[in-house]
Amino acid sequence: MSTLVKTFYMSGLFLLLLALSLLPGCGKSDSDSQDTASRKKQIAVIAKSTVNAYWKAVEQGAKKAADEADIQIIWTGPDAETNHTQQASMVDNMVNRGVDGIVLAPTNFEALVRPVESAAMRDVPIVIIDSPVNSDKPVSVVATDNASAGGEAARALIEAMGDKRPNGGKVIMLRFLEGSASTEQREKGFNDVINAAGSLSVVESAYIKGSGSTTDAADTADALLRRHIKDNELKVDGIFASNQPTAIGMLRKLDQFRQQGITINAPFVGFDAHDVLLKGIRDGKIAALVVQDPLNMGYLGVKTMIDQLDGKKVDAFVNTGATRVTAENVDKPEIKKITLED
Repeated sequence: MSTLVKTFYMSGLFLLLLALSLLPGCGKSDSDSQDTASRKKQIAVIAKSTVNAYWKAVEQGAKKAADEADIQIIWTGPDAETNHTQQASMVDNMVNRGVDGIVLAPTNFEALVRPVESAAMRDVPIVIIDSPVNSDKPVSVVATDNASAGGEAARALIEAMGDKRPNGGKVIMLRFLEGSASTEQREKGFNDVINAAGSLSVVESAYIKGSGSTTDAADTADALLRRHIKDNELKVDGIFASNQPTAIGMLRKLDQFRQQGITINAPFVGFDAHDVLLKGIRDGKIAALVVQDPLNMGYLGVKTMIDQLDGKKVDAFVNTGATRVTAENVDKPEIKKITLED
């Protein structure tokens, strides 16, 4: 066969294959578009951790929103709230997996900037829940107004103290992990209201060490409390712990010191709901809790992402709310709904 004949033969074969590919059902593009249309939206929800009750409530809310919209969520999170590298890798992996969007609770204000901005560069929208990240790339932040909630905790403590301030208005605070933006905002809000009261001051605060567990919190609380025990009495007028692990750890240590015969008259205000803490309210060991709504946070985080994917306008900040819980209202139905006791 001559070169000229071969050329005409190959050209004709190419044109025939091209024509066939354009017929209905013969090309890939039609089935690909059908697959895309029929595939459920996939949203990754990456928590700070997946083990404690707070994050399990966030998961419940996220799944509720997903079920209502008939979309799929992929729930995951690092093995500890201090494992920023693991969480960053999870964000990268979800982007590479091709999810439609990511709802993220950053473990650290700075450490998650790179993966968040990398996701945005690849047109994967990010909704932040619980704690902010130092970036303007997320489409929305769905969280508690933590500065305001911290101020509410301070007001609750001031009310619980009343005029009984035999130690000059000294307050101590057990803080969560350094670099956790949500609790640092909360602690600042608490500090601001205490300082504005004039006759009160936070004389000492301490970040917990380790992974952020209740055991780590109890160990730090032990050292913090011991520094203020004199003549078998705790010489402070108020105590604050800024989240669930710190509140549980502080309550545990206060109970132990009481059992050892230490006199403790200072009211204690904690943060977040947990069976142990709610029992502390009912037993008179905790003056008040300021409680977030993690179920609502998970729900609104996913709902906001769905709205974003559907082309709807979303708010830059969605406040999921915080409520003061005391012995007077702990058993009311509207409170039990927030504390997940209903």
